Order: sequence, then C-alpha cells, then structure tokens
Amino acid sequence: MQPKTLKKITQTLLLAVIAVTPFYKVSSLYFPFVSGRVYLFRLLVVLAFFFWIWHLTKVTSYKLQVTRSILVVALILFFLAQILVSFFGVDPLFSFFSSISRSDGVFQYGFWILYLLMLIFVFKEDKDWKILFSVFTVVAFIMSLFAWLGFPPEQEIYGNLFGNPAYFSGFLIFAIGFSLLTFERKFFSNPLLNNLFLVLSVFFAVTLVFTKIRGAFIGLAGGIFLFCALSAVFLRRERENRKLALFCGIALLAGVVSLLLLFSARETEFVKNNVYLSRVASIAEFRAADSPIERFLVWNVALKAFLEKPLLGWGPENFASAFNKYYDLRVGERETWFDRAHNVPLDILATGGVFLFAFYLFWIFAVLFLILKIASKVKILSFILGSVFFAYFLQGLFFFDTFANSLGLFPFLAYLVYLNPKSETLNPKQIQNSKFKIQNFILVVAAVFSAFLIYATVIMPWKANAAALNFYTHTEAELYKESKPFLKKAFVIKSPYTYWEVRRELAWQFLRILEDRVKEGMPSEDLQAIKETYDLITPELERFIIAKPQEPQMYYVLGRIYLAGFEKLHRDDLGKAETILKKALNYSDLRQEYFQELKRALVLQGKFDEAEILLQGYVQRVDFYDYYPFLTMGHFYFDVERYQQAQEQYEKAREVGYDFCRVGAEYSRYMFSAEQAGNYQKVVEMGQECLQKRGPDAATYFNVAVGFFHLGEKEKAREFFLKAFELDPKEYEQYREIFAPTP
Repeated sequence: MQPKTLKKITQTLLLAVIAVTPFYKVSSLYFPFVSGRVYLFRLLVVLAFFFWIWHLTKVTSYKLQVTRSILVVALILFFLAQILVSFFGVDPLFSFFSSISRSDGVFQYGFWILYLLMLIFVFKEDKDWKILFSVFTVVAFIMSLFAWLGFPPEQEIYGNLFGNPAYFSGFLIFAIGFSLLTFERKFFSNPLLNNLFLVLSVFFAVTLVFTKIRGAFIGLAGGIFLFCALSAVFLRRERENRKLALFCGIALLAGVVSLLLLFSARETEFVKNNVYLSRVASIAEFRAADSPIERFLVWNVALKAFLEKPLLGWGPENFASAFNKYYDLRVGERETWFDRAHNVPLDILATGGVFLFAFYLFWIFAVLFLILKIASKVKILSFILGSVFFAYFLQGLFFFDTFANSLGLFPFLAYLVYLNPKSETLNPKQIQNSKFKIQNFILVVAAVFSAFLIYATVIMPWKANAAALNFYTHTEAELYKESKPFLKKAFVIKSPYTYWEVRRELAWQFLRILEDRVKEGMPSEDLQAIKETYDLITPELERFIIAKPQEPQMYYVLGRIYLAGFEKLHRDDLGKAETILKKALNYSDLRQEYFQELKRALVLQGKFDEAEILLQGYVQRVDFYDYYPFLTMGHFYFDVERYQQAQEQYEKAREVGYDFCRVGAEYSRYMFSAEQAGNYQKVVEMGQECLQKRGPDAATYFNVAVGFFHLGEKEKAREFFLKAFELDPKEYEQYREIFAPTP
C-alpha cells in the first residue's frame, strides 16, 4: 500500500474520533454516554496506530523531530510521572484503569498521548488542519442544534449528546476556539465561508451560556477578557488592526461595567427571576444552597489530602479515598461519593503530590512558551490561542478534565506543535526493497500489539459491561432467576477495567432490589432466586474489600446488604454488618453514612448503649452545622422510641436555627416525638410556624387542632380542625365527632 494511502487512512481514523465518538451512545452498556464512546475511541486510536506504523515503515522522512518539541516532551513526562505516582498510591489498579462511570485513568491518558503524537505526525499541512477544524466545528454545530431543539424532545438546552451540560460546555470552549482559528487563518478562499466560522463562534458562545454552567461562564468570560485586553494593548498602534483594538477596548469596558452592575444588583427581583443572570450572580453568593461554597469545601478537602501525602499523593483517580477520610457533610448532602476535587490543579496536587504537580506545571508552561513564540510572528493568532487555553484552564478551576474537552484539548496542543516546527519536513521517500523483511517484522509486531490492545481495552470490558447491564435490566423487570447467568458472566470476565467495577455497580443494584422489591407475599421462586443471588454476590463483595480496602463505597453498600439480608431474607448477618462498618471507620471517622448504618446494626442487635456512645462520640468530633449534633441524636432517640429525649434534642436543634418545616420527614418526627412526650404546646407552636412558612396544609392544621385539643382549648382546636376538613374532607371526616362543639 502506498504511503499517501496509509497516511489518508490514518488521518481518516483520527478524524473519526472527532466526527463519530460524540454521537456514539450505546444503551446496552452501563453509563451509555461514557462507556460506548470511550471503547470506540480506543478502537479508532489503535487502528490508526497500526496504519501509522505501517506508514512509518514506508517512508524515511520522519526523523522524530516531534520529540524535540518542548510541549511533547512535557506531556510525555507528565504521562510517565502519572505511571510512577500510581504505584505509590492507595489503589494503583484504580489509578491505571479508573471506574466504568469515568472510563478515565492513566492508561486512558496514554491513549490520548498516542492520539496527540499521531496528529502531529500526519497533520503536516494547513489543509489538514482546515479539515480537522471544519469537522470539529460541524460536529459542534450539530450537537448544539440537538441541544437547542431539545434532543430528546422533552429536554431543554440542558440536554445534550454528552449527557451532561458541564461536559458539553467544555467541548464548546474548543469549538469556539477552532472556529476563530479557522476565521483568522483564512483557510477558505471564499470570504463568506471564513466569515461563517466567525458567526459560528458567536453561536457556540451563546450555546455555552445557555448550558448554565458557572465554570464555563468564567472560562468564556476569562477568554474574552484576555483577548480583548491583549488586543486593546498591543494592536492599537497597528493601522490594520486599530479598529479591532478599539472595539476590544470598548467591549472590555462594557463587560467590566456589566459584571459590576450585575453583582451589585444580584438581590433585585429582575436578576433573581432571570435563570441565567441569577446563575452568574450566584458566584458571589457563598451562603446559599447550590453556591460556590461547595466547591471551596471540596478544595479544602483536597488541600488536607495533599498535606497528608505531599510528595506523591494518593494516586491518580483516588481522590474519592481522600474525600472519604476528610468527608464534609456540607458537600456530601448533594453528592455523597465525591471522586474529583472539581479543580484540576488541586486534584493533581492531592492525587499526585508535588512530584506530579511539577510535571503538570511543566506542560502548562510549555504551552505558554509556544504561544509566546507565535506572538513574535502573528499577534492575533497568539491572542486567540492564549485566550482559548486560558478559558480551558479557568473552567478547569471549577471542574475536571473529561472525554468531551479532551476531544478539543489534544488537537489544540497538536496544532501548537504544528505552528512551532523544529525543522523542515523532507519529502517522503520509499524504503528500499532490502529492508522488506524488517518492514514485515515491524508490521507483524504492530498487528499483534494492536489486536491485543483492542481485545484488552475494548472487547473484554465491553462484554463485562454489557453483561452487568443485562443483570440490571433483568432485575428491573423482576426476572431474578434469569438475571443470574449475566451476573456470573460479568464476574468471570477478568478485565482490569471492569473486574472490580462491575461488582460495585451490581452491588448497588442488588441492594436496591433487596430494600425496595423484597416484600411479604412475593412469589417463592423470585424470593429463592434473590437468596441465591445474595449467596453469590456477598462473598464477591467481601473479596472486594480485602483487595481494595481504601474503596469507600463498598463498606457502606455491603453493610446495607447484610442489614437488608437480615430484615428481608432472615439471614443472620447482623454481626457481619457490624464488623464491616466498624472496619470502615478506620478509613473515615467522619462519614455520616458509616455511622448511621452502624447505629442501625447495633440497634437491631439490641446494643442501644453502644450505639448511643458511638453517636455521641461522632457528633462531638464533627463540625458540619450547629444543629447537626442535636438533630442526629434526636433521630437516634426517635428510632429507639425514647421520645422525651428525642424532643429535647430536637428543641436544641431548633434553638440554633434548624428549620423543621423545610423537610416533611423531619417535621413529622418532631411532631410525633412532641406528641408522644406530651408536649402539646410545642406541637401547636411548630404547626403554626410551618403554616406561616409553607401556607395552608390540611395535615398541619390537623396537628395544631390536636395540640389545642390536648391543651384543653376546644374552640381553637375546632377552628383548626375545620380548616383541615375544608381542605381534605375525605381524610378528616372520621374525626368530626371528636371536634364537635360541646352541647
């Protein structure tokens, strides 16, 4: 096969990564927006690798001058540093292969590095980059249309083919950049086509704003700010760019003034009632729910993790273990099992220590170095490149790298290398026939290696993933007996990508089946199948904990499975639940979930005093909210039917500001404990407070009526009962005689 043909095949496969994977969703796999496209990405990269090697054997023009690029050296060193620190992390296997839900890890980063190297080698001319940027822009345009038109139809702009607006916004940052680069480079001879890319960049920017992602807002605003600032300062004396400099100066001033006005008016109804303005304005609000304070709390955990292991960190992908140890309920309320610091530099510090962070800074500075070199020749081009990279970096301060933004990042980095050639490229020259045997040997080795990679990184994990999802779908359909073969198949496939991961995912599914589906009177065949699955899955989860003791979720899920097994299947596993959950405390003495389930295991065994001492020690140690210790102990006393003590603790929680009206279950516990303790004055006070906050409610009116009735104020009791009856006569008809007026 001719070198040109091999090069075209390689280019086509690399372009397919951009053109095909964003649209590839496989519903027959766990995490369909992630798994399928990652498997396809690996397949395309490996196939491209084979044809690239074949191409290299056909020509002698490549002198590997690519290795002389400081950026390529920096990225390869960063990859090698990740490998090194992984061996010293808390879970090396997880560092290399990650989870099914993320499909990331050190080896996945290696695929991206290989993708980068091939882009550098085979995209050697402007026309090649014109095609790549055009393909990327067209893909981004189609995906944006799907998002705007609501695909699926019931979704708004929030819905998109990446399955997550934060992923989509990261992709759009590079779509904006590549559109502007195409416009600036004048890749097309037709001015209308070039101008179209400028229009598309604006369209992508508007689409990004409508994703409602604050980190993306900051990235976009930062990129625009940098471009306008650089243009206003450095282009104002260039005659051909003076208008652009003036426009950028005005835009910069208008943008700063607009932001100042927005933040100063963030408490006005106009801003609060606009979903996009309020979303941006919330950046300055650190006390409200869903505010940036959550990010700061996670960053604080990352810093604590770094200080504990400052040199080599916890290991890539192992932030979840660090978060588990330094758990903070104020974050965990919204996302229980945090596995990212949501800040790329801090995540690298926590998981790789100063060693990995130094190499991270090296490749960041290498990018800046290449952009500065370009600035000495073409200022506007360097301003666009710098602004795009700055936008990517800023977004990374509030999120993490994903497959979506990697689709843009690595072509961007390859283009930087292309713009900074080290030497002239020689014309291809076919090798002599005397080297035919060497060529064939290299091809055979490349073919075998490629086949191995496809089998190990695509086929094996795909099979295990699909089997796991089949277990999920069958159990969802209540086909418990039929689901067992898929469970066994998922367990028997020994792919490092999925071996432990399918056990974790299926453990959660089985727990849900136990807690929600197993009920009195269910068919005996189904119950027997669930018991057999219990006997199959619990030993595997016990092995999981032995093999991966730092994994935070498994203690919790296995402990709950044991508890559900006792309650639903009459298995005598309470002792196992207690042992597992006590072991979990060795890895986190702050996580609420461990203590709540351990308390439950102790109470079910009648160990009330031990459970009380356990929780008292826990609430004295944590510092989440002022009300948290009282609320936690109140719930414990409520569960063990010590209502007087429960009421005392609830009152203390109320005194320090806890709002029982906010959560229906908490309100019900408060009212029931007050009633059982005979404190009807508190019943009346709480009911009236909630009516004032929440408005008319039949159940609350009735609670107040009962309170007044027991306090001997029959007229007030009747008044509130009639209000309850008016709202729900069917429910309260049975109580009319009790509240009837006295003759």
